[in-house]
Amino acid sequence: MSTRPSGPPGQEQRQPSPGPGLPGLFVLVLLAGGFPLGALGQGLGSIGTARRATPSQYAQTMDSATNGCLRNPACYKPPPGEEAIIPWLNHTASAARTASTVSMMLEDADVKIIEGLLTRCARQADEKVNKEDDELQGQEPTREQCKKVVRREANREVTRAMELGTRKHELALDCIRAAVTERLAKHISVEPTYQKDPHTGQWRWIDPKQVEEWLQLGLKSKLWGALVPDVVVHAPGNPNQAQRLYDLKFPCPPENDPSWGRYAPGQPHHPKTQEQMYRDALRLEKKDVSFSTPKGIK
Repeated sequence: MSTRPSGPPGQEQRQPSPGPGLPGLFVLVLLAGGFPLGALGQGLGSIGTARRATPSQYAQTMDSATNGCLRNPACYKPPPGEEAIIPWLNHTASAARTASTVSMMLEDADVKIIEGLLTRCARQADEKVNKEDDELQGQEPTREQCKKVVRREANREVTRAMELGTRKHELALDCIRAAVTERLAKHISVEPTYQKDPHTGQWRWIDPKQVEEWLQLGLKSKLWGALVPDVVVHAPGNPNQAQRLYDLKFPCPPENDPSWGRYAPGQPHHPKTQEQMYRDALRLEKKDVSFSTPKGIK
């Protein structure tokens, strides 16, 4: 998508500059010590039918539709004899981890502000979908409604929980994109795609334009085994140097606790969970990988 942030330093798209001090990055969200809910509302109001061009991860679980196989690149198995070929970037430039870059990582207080943004977007998306749904009419779905199978897709049963979760997930992501300014985008990537370099074994960010081109051409096999977290907070302009990672979850029914999906047999990361893969791929600690739900960060 055109709204997705540019790649790490050294990419041909753009060469980000250091910019002003960190407090200036968050003028969007610092209004009288609070958050501009009007901006988020405006973002949600304009995205009712928006669809994402990039893949995300959906699971057949009762808590959400965000971490399984319906749109997960890790489930796109390449045809026999075909290997996913990734156009790797300049490794020297993209892998640089200088002291000056590390010093520009966000402070905990700034991360909390971002988490507040994610929670507000998740809450508004949850309320909007429930309100516009003909059956729910603004009420939370019951356990029986969540279990109901509404259709089959790619030889999988799609439940009401998954259907609702998908709609809420898309609205929340669009809300986040609408609330992120160009300057703030240097530290936030929405649905970045990471793929493992078959030559070095290192996980690297892939240019979103390349991802979109593959999807438009029907070349999903190129994304075999890719990871697509919902939101990554990282060093300025460098998605390869992650600081925090968040996956949106919409438990159904809402009293359920969110959980990480485990890769099934036949998938490239079996038997690991998504959390394990995120931590291994982006070199993050357990505390740095979280759920973003309508009730907060978990």
